[in-house]
Amino acid sequence: MRYKRVLLKLSGEALAGRKEHGIYDPKVLAAILNFVKSFRHHQKWDIGIVIGAGNIWRGKNAQVLGLDPAAADYMGMTATFLNSLALKDYFVQNDLPAVVLNSFAVEGLAEKTSPELAKKHLDQGEIVIFGGGTGKPFFTTDTGAALRAIDIDADLIIFVKDGVDALYTKDPRKHKDAQKITEASYQDLIDIKIEAMDLSALEILKKTNITTFVIGMDEVLNFGPLEEHIEIGTIITKR
Repeated sequence: MRYKRVLLKLSGEALAGRKEHGIYDPKVLAAILNFVKSFRHHQKWDIGIVIGAGNIWRGKNAQVLGLDPAAADYMGMTATFLNSLALKDYFVQNDLPAVVLNSFAVEGLAEKTSPELAKKHLDQGEIVIFGGGTGKPFFTTDTGAALRAIDIDADLIIFVKDGVDALYTKDPRKHKDAQKITEASYQDLIDIKIEAMDLSALEILKKTNITTFVIGMDEVLNFGPLEEHIEIGTIITKR
């Protein structure tokens, strides 16, 4: 199948790479840039991006500090906006046109996103980076990615996960009997209550014709042709 419009979901935690200090690793940013440029130039894809906040803020921090869960989620959404600004500036400095649209407007920095506005920027040849998550607490950036993919009429979502190369029946870092999933339907993953993806996102996507592809950050850092990634990762379809 030939894809035209793609939503790339990046792990925020992966942006820090393996550094002990700092929230951005230049090598990771350069790898993401090359990854996006290759798809843009060779596959001619329109590209939207949703990025997490794990390099700045994680929900478990809120539990340790005793923060209200909703307030903690808004902090996370704000952190995704910071990551979006950083990625946009890095892209622009490296001759890749990009714009940030946010779930809430930030005067002078980002307009509030809408399907019409996002598609307008994509049609103008810009990478659209979506910040601010869904704009509502208690939803993950996986769900945000599913919703933004629908907004822009994407036909493919690429989820880039940190620490794994695909989806597994269990966390392979904790369970030796974890089995790799090379292909599945959204309902298959819902039925086994897959832990590596938000079930709310899967419930949304199972009602669409969007294909989802899951790979690891190491595959982005060691970039190769998409066909090789498909052999490595997990493909999810409506089926």
